[in-house]
Amino acid sequence: MRQSDGFTLIEMLVALAVSSLLLVAGSTLLIQTLRAGDVVERHTGDVRALDIAHSLLRDDLAGATLRKTRAPNGLDAPQAFSGGQSLSRPLLAFTRDGWLNPAEADARGDLQRVEYFVQGGALLRRAWLRPDPVRETPYADRVVADGFDSIGLRFFAGNSWQLDWSGQAESLPELVEMTFVYGEGDELRQVFLVGGNG
Repeated sequence: MRQSDGFTLIEMLVALAVSSLLLVAGSTLLIQTLRAGDVVERHTGDVRALDIAHSLLRDDLAGATLRKTRAPNGLDAPQAFSGGQSLSRPLLAFTRDGWLNPAEADARGDLQRVEYFVQGGALLRRAWLRPDPVRETPYADRVVADGFDSIGLRFFAGNSWQLDWSGQAESLPELVEMTFVYGEGDELRQVFLVGGNG
């Protein structure tokens, strides 16, 4: 009897079993790699958004001035720098200088009225075209941060922290601390110098 040059049934079954194990392991590794890539991309986007928010807040607060401005409703007393957790007013409201106008392309000065407030789970920045806005003054809203559960705010002056800063104060706070609280108790605390204090 002549022996065949092919594979036996048992050899074929063992080869198929080993191949299927390798394919399952490879596809599992590929799926996990793709998921990890998605998570990294999502976190990178979150970090980038927080970095932009930090830069915007840092620049605005560093340019804060003591210039008193009347609210756009025209009824409230003029205020300089105000802030706190009150529901009836913005989180932060102030006039900043240093609003760039390259080659004086726009007919405006370098002062700008800015407010930060929480709306629908997002921190919004509202900037008016002029430092003394009225109801008809154009403004631009921008979402600065979102995805947080709550936000804390404190002001440092002298040797102590305060939860509110009156718009009638004769000075600016030295520091503003903003704490973003996220879903599982994670916190992001950011501290900003005010009015070029550093």
